Amino acid sequence: MVEMADEPEIRELIASWLAAEPREEAPTGEAGCGHGLPAPPAGGAEVAAAARRLALRGLDGSRLLPVPDGLRLVAEALVVDEHPSAPGWAPLERAEVVEWVATLLHRFGEDGVQELIAELAGDAGPS
Repeated sequence: MVEMADEPEIRELIASWLAAEPREEAPTGEAGCGHGLPAPPAGGAEVAAAARRLALRGLDGSRLLPVPDGLRLVAEALVVDEHPSAPGWAPLERAEVVEWVATLLHRFGEDGVQELIAELAGDAGPS
């Protein structure tokens, strides 16, 4: 049986993955500013609403399965922390975005994140 790592170990692992990937120049000319998600600026409530809409699609009254805590950490580190507007979000907005992005990842994986980026950019097709 595989033992689940604790939060600091998971954060360290994710940080090592991010550090290993070369960063493109940020629009401000600063390399690797930590906001590499190719999404337009948006408020936390807007991002949470889009993630919620995408995460809940197709349920038809079905219940959501619980999201593993480790997936919340992945959602936070690889999606939420990388959104260009995340530093300006209120703590409650940020927590809501983390929860819905984790749910989106749980249901649809990386494809869900790509759909979220497309929707925020206004490129989303019919859902």
